[in-house]
Amino acid sequence: MCFKQYWEDEEGDMDYSLFLKILDDAEDFPELEMIYFGGIGEPTVHPRFMDMVREVKKRGYALGMSTNGFLLTDKVIKELVELETDLIYISLDTIPTQETRIGHIMPSVAVDRIKKIVEEKKRQKKDFPHIGVEVVVTKENYWQMAEIADYLGELGIDVLLFSNIIPIEKHQADQIVYDGSVDMQSHIDKLHAKAYKHFLLKLPEFELRTERHCDFIEKKVAVVRWDGEVAPCYRFLHTYPEIIFGREKKVYAYSFGNVKQKSLREIWTSRDYTWFRFIVKNSIYPSCTDCQLADSCSFVEDTNADCWGNTPSCGDCLWARRIVVCPIPEKGIKGFW
Repeated sequence: MCFKQYWEDEEGDMDYSLFLKILDDAEDFPELEMIYFGGIGEPTVHPRFMDMVREVKKRGYALGMSTNGFLLTDKVIKELVELETDLIYISLDTIPTQETRIGHIMPSVAVDRIKKIVEEKKRQKKDFPHIGVEVVVTKENYWQMAEIADYLGELGIDVLLFSNIIPIEKHQADQIVYDGSVDMQSHIDKLHAKAYKHFLLKLPEFELRTERHCDFIEKKVAVVRWDGEVAPCYRFLHTYPEIIFGREKKVYAYSFGNVKQKSLREIWTSRDYTWFRFIVKNSIYPSCTDCQLADSCSFVEDTNADCWGNTPSCGDCLWARRIVVCPIPEKGIKGFW
């Protein structure tokens, strides 16, 4: 399953001049510590990917990225370690001895890249980059969670993040494990019983809970798309369908401005963007996911607006419920994780 084939908006590569303009604009934010190459896409396919890495590090920012690892050649890995890239998350949905039909279908490639990064760090006697692995849990692999953790721990990773699938087609809806169809607690207990000492373990929720918490808001994240549009989170980067507990929904891309026309500071401090962050941080929006009227409400059909008058609507967001967890870095004593 690839999210990109369901996008309804145009794709492209960010102009390098625009990238430099964004970094210039970032100087208006003295608290900004990390630039992260992420989202639903592959940053290493950009023709000037390494130039961008060098520029970020030259300007003194911490640098993180999410990748499938396919284009991390020996040469690229060597330079990423030399530049002390802070954090690399590699996507993996199973270990090489197991099969999967959903997600990343060549785990052997990801594992090979992890091993090479670990080896290169040892060769250069460097502590960075920290190596993270992101695993999307489905009915195909939930029973492997402890085995995956054991296997990756032996490789020398620094952080393991489990998340959940967001179905984007009806036939994928039965793959979720957060609807009560699977006893996840026994598998979580197996993970906790291991008491992993050599890497950080990050787990999502596996059932719908009342509390809502947006990491993009709490960690003051803005997401800049390839064409300069500034979205508040990954979810609003593109237009695409999603299935929320069996209910079809249309997610529309939402931007608070474009850095081609305005500075990042102007966009961040604009009335609409500031108000949006206030609304989400304080949960002043409806909880559509467990609303008794959801089956007869037209507001839940898309993200354009909610019944409280908010635009865009976050009422069905599984990120806010922490059912879906993105590798938004956290800073610890020894760097970013």
